[in-house]
Amino acid sequence: MPHFDGGEPVIGAPPHPSQTAAPEGADAPVSGAQPPRVNTADAPVVGPPPVQSPPPSGAPQASVEPPRAATPPPSAQPYPAQAATAETSSVAWQSTQTSAQTADAPWQSAAPAEPQRAADQSASWLPDRIQHASHDPSERVEVLPALTSADLLSDIAAVRRAQLKSTSGVRGALNKVGFNLGLSPAEQRKQDRRGRIRRPLTAPYQIAVISVKGGVGRTTLAATLGSTFAHLRPDRVVAVDANPDFGDLPTRTSPHPYGLTLRDLVRSSNLEAFSAVHSFTSINDADLAVIASPWNTEATEALSGREYSVAVDILRRHYNLVLVDCGTGVLDSATSTVLQTSDAVVVATPATVGGVKGAVATLNWLNSHGMQHLIAKSIVAIMHHHPTKPTVEVDQIEKLFATAQRPTAVVPYDPHLAEGGPIDLRLLDSETLLAFEELAAELADGFDGYQAQRPSQDRGEWR
Repeated sequence: MPHFDGGEPVIGAPPHPSQTAAPEGADAPVSGAQPPRVNTADAPVVGPPPVQSPPPSGAPQASVEPPRAATPPPSAQPYPAQAATAETSSVAWQSTQTSAQTADAPWQSAAPAEPQRAADQSASWLPDRIQHASHDPSERVEVLPALTSADLLSDIAAVRRAQLKSTSGVRGALNKVGFNLGLSPAEQRKQDRRGRIRRPLTAPYQIAVISVKGGVGRTTLAATLGSTFAHLRPDRVVAVDANPDFGDLPTRTSPHPYGLTLRDLVRSSNLEAFSAVHSFTSINDADLAVIASPWNTEATEALSGREYSVAVDILRRHYNLVLVDCGTGVLDSATSTVLQTSDAVVVATPATVGGVKGAVATLNWLNSHGMQHLIAKSIVAIMHHHPTKPTVEVDQIEKLFATAQRPTAVVPYDPHLAEGGPIDLRLLDSETLLAFEELAAELADGFDGYQAQRPSQDRGEWR
């Protein structure tokens, strides 16, 4: 590498041997000093030469031609130690020469590549993912207390809450002229009563209306009670006429337009869909589905227990509540099957001496045939068939059944029920409606709801 005469040496040029001498026993140059160049005749060039600095002002300009990769400048004189090392590195010279020949950039661009390489490394560097310590619930700081108590939530309730207004009686009349009066005690009891009737069912539930004495109002009771359930409950309710002799439940509700009966349902196929089963029923104004008895003037065979067993198995898959109007003969196969598949019974009796004896006989028959579970969920309905005062005191009848710990429900006389035609709840008196709602609520209290399912303490299972 040429250098300028009479001035400072060019930066990057190899120093003169007289100016810089290596200490004795030193195998490497001093740290920070510029490494000397190696003579191309003896040793290869390990790396590109440093970039030359411009000469100082006043110094003559000399044209510096960058050496080629294969022919380094001859002016570079190696130190003795370096020469000795270069003599023993012929293999390194060949590999370095091949690398220099295949390099894309010249030697003078190698030095500025160092800052660029550092910039690329800094740009490609990313911080490591911050590792947070595992969450310890015991170290959690509560900003606000847990609002899990109903008492705390009630304190944040609105100052003026909307309320239901009374629509009947004196309160309803005052509300029409600008007052804001809430529900009366009677209206509140009505809301509670209907809430009991709407109690959800977790499984199909069957109620049988029975009596060993005929003409006591059993069919009227079954039709009106079923209509009350269907009108107030959101699920499906069906009433079945299981009287094997002369069933007239469709005449008190709604006859089927094509005359289909329970026997037609049993003999039919492809009853997996609800619409297929529903086609065998008739619907009254209270949305009560009714299945008629197969009895007619041309019938030669009465309803059997096997037929009813198949029918009720189909109905339980599609209906939540099933009400059955039984016949007077508790010994026939159909009525016996109805009682075996029922969950509760309603014993109908008129307010007469004969009717009360029939109700007592019915309960005794259930007890003697091992149906105590039906007695535990039985209600005695006392029907009034005449507007005049009955010959037997109703209070005495209630006391009689109270001794057996059985509740009673008194159904007053109603002109619409006495007509004998289809029953429409909208045409009943308010007292009659109230009596049937009370009866339905009393039966709904015995539904097997979610509160009856409690975990077993011994095996951890649901009973």
